[in-house]
Amino acid sequence: MNTTTFVLLIGLLISSSVGLLFWAVTGFLRDVPESDRQFHDPLPLGLRLIWPLVNAVTFVIAPRLSPDKLEKAHHDLQTAGQDFVLTPEQLYGLRVVAMVLVIGFLWLILTMLHKQTLPLYGGALLFGGLLGWLYPSLWLTERRNQRRRLIIKDLPIYLDFITMAVEAGLNMTGGIEQATLKGPKGPLSQEFTRLLRDMRSGLSRAEALQRLADRVDMPQISTFTGTLIQADRVGASLGSSLRAQAEQRREERFLRAEKLALEAPVKMMLPLVMFFFPLIFLFLAYFIYLRMQQEGIL
Repeated sequence: MNTTTFVLLIGLLISSSVGLLFWAVTGFLRDVPESDRQFHDPLPLGLRLIWPLVNAVTFVIAPRLSPDKLEKAHHDLQTAGQDFVLTPEQLYGLRVVAMVLVIGFLWLILTMLHKQTLPLYGGALLFGGLLGWLYPSLWLTERRNQRRRLIIKDLPIYLDFITMAVEAGLNMTGGIEQATLKGPKGPLSQEFTRLLRDMRSGLSRAEALQRLADRVDMPQISTFTGTLIQADRVGASLGSSLRAQAEQRREERFLRAEKLALEAPVKMMLPLVMFFFPLIFLFLAYFIYLRMQQEGIL
């Protein structure tokens, strides 16, 4: 067998292997059921691009996930406000897909740089796998922090609306409904809408308020719901307590803004020392060098 025939045979085997792999993958993807997103929020652009892969991986690993892991993932999605975007099973599918994509990207970079050594590929495997697994958690953490900032910002306004509605003669449900209609749109408006929907579906007010506190998982909301639940039990007046809470939340918001303003110079110090000051010193040193050359010192 000459060299040309051997090369053709190797190319034919490789092409056949790739074709069989492609046929197997497409056949598997055809067997994966489509996810029903009729009652879900729209996917972000990045998730939309890789969603077929996430759906396929979820179909494979979902039966192997324990209830404890699913419960923790559901709590993470709820506190980040993404429980209508992803299910807990899909969150784990996203983590696996992210691992594969990050590892493949790092291996591609090593191949392009002609750094094809086993230690580098092993390091890329470990680092890429860890980064890909943690990235969805980092994304949820960023969403959760942004959501909590908006809730802290809007909570005093909603408490004022609810207080005025209760003092005007409405009950608590009517006050929350008026606050939802008149208040600013955002995460807090969505949570109060879900609260009203829970009560209309048959849950008691105490159960719906407790579910609200569990979803948001913030001390400010827990204090608010605890006050309403206690008032329902003892039949106390809500106007004065809600007004006091509104003043307290507003004062906390101002204190938080003052704290962030005082922290700004400290946070600016590191970029100044690392980037700004060295450029100034280099700029001044250049003119000092030119002056010393003119004076004949150098």
